[in-house]
Amino acid sequence: MFKNLAWCITGGGTHLKDTVDVMHNIKYEFNVKLTIFLTKWGLEVARIFGVLPKIKDLALGGYYEEFLVEDEGMYYIGRMNMRRYKALIIAPATTNTIAKMVYGIADNIASALYAQASKSCVSTIILPTDTPSIDGYIEVETPCYIDRSICIKNGCISCKLVEMCPVKAITIVDDYPRIDLSKCTGCEKCVRTCPNNAIKCWGKVKIKPRTIDLENIEKLKVRDYTYVISNTEELIEKIKYLLQKA
Repeated sequence: MFKNLAWCITGGGTHLKDTVDVMHNIKYEFNVKLTIFLTKWGLEVARIFGVLPKIKDLALGGYYEEFLVEDEGMYYIGRMNMRRYKALIIAPATTNTIAKMVYGIADNIASALYAQASKSCVSTIILPTDTPSIDGYIEVETPCYIDRSICIKNGCISCKLVEMCPVKAITIVDDYPRIDLSKCTGCEKCVRTCPNNAIKCWGKVKIKPRTIDLENIEKLKVRDYTYVISNTEELIEKIKYLLQKA
């Protein structure tokens, strides 16, 4: 029996790093082929969080091992109708993606894949970004940023990180450095180089999910062939279950 998985990454940083680790483990433990789809912002967020090279290494361009961004993936959706995938995995799935799937809007690669998987009775596993913990809040990671108060405190008039950054993402704005996230690749070279530890990456902050987003997640849970899970541990177990299912 074939072991092909379609994996779609949307534009959310929550669960992203752990999800990429799961992708790697599943691929090599079960010898599966991954077709990786990314929304436009899935690509951008993967770059910012420093996991884009790892994702590309999982889909080097072989048959059913393509790396496809947004509209590029639309040409491969017919595989869902032919049931060539054991499952579709959308992880992480943003609230915007969840809403589109709930209301039948199929205007990006994530929602279009889900629509065709549903029509073709292909199981879909979804890991929402906005699943709250017991206290009702979501813990999210922040991209890299510069704590300018540290720069000011230490009197850093000039910053060697500006020249050091391999993608020129650090610039001086109003006398002090800032990170341009439209260029940053999350390589953390600046973190290791700054003598005053002013660079902060992957910090944790808590936010409260909107009621409408939680309601949409509940609506998705009752859909046929749809498995909504809460964390990467459940993600691993559900994928293993579907791969081992006859």
